[in-house]
Amino acid sequence: MERILKSIDRLNAWVGDWVRVLVYFFIGLICFEVLLRYGFNHPTIQLPVIVTMTAGAMYVLSLGNIMRQDGHVRIDIFSRLLSDRGKAVLEVVLGLLFFFPVIGALAASAFGWTWYAWSIDERDTQTFWYARIGPIRTVVLIGLILFLLQGVAVFVRNLEILLGRKKTP
Repeated sequence: MERILKSIDRLNAWVGDWVRVLVYFFIGLICFEVLLRYGFNHPTIQLPVIVTMTAGAMYVLSLGNIMRQDGHVRIDIFSRLLSDRGKAVLEVVLGLLFFFPVIGALAASAFGWTWYAWSIDERDTQTFWYARIGPIRTVVLIGLILFLLQGVAVFVRNLEILLGRKKTP
């Protein structure tokens, strides 16, 4: 089981490393668009769409890695008062009540929208470029699946703490 959990961690860390590269690409795109728009008074119709899709990809692909690093924002008014075992109980209960139903529903919905986008060759109608939507919907689906997998890894580790099989972090 630990090998599977470490594989999920490695996968999300690897994707997180690639998202870091994507950030530089994203910054370059924005600078290039600003230069074209304000420096040469020649804006493009493609770059705003590409920038929006790149930002969405960075956001959703980073979710699993942030969870791996325990970096999501929390309001720890109560949890800071709990022991490590108490925090594990809280994580397990909240995971079952909120995380898995919400992220599972989002992933299921993303699967439906991804299938739909590819099946009808859906296009973005915000510009006259009419970019394909299937690729970004696929990236969103992959990001949500990675987030869900990392949630499973965190959940299993918290269960191991509760069952006394693992020392607290």
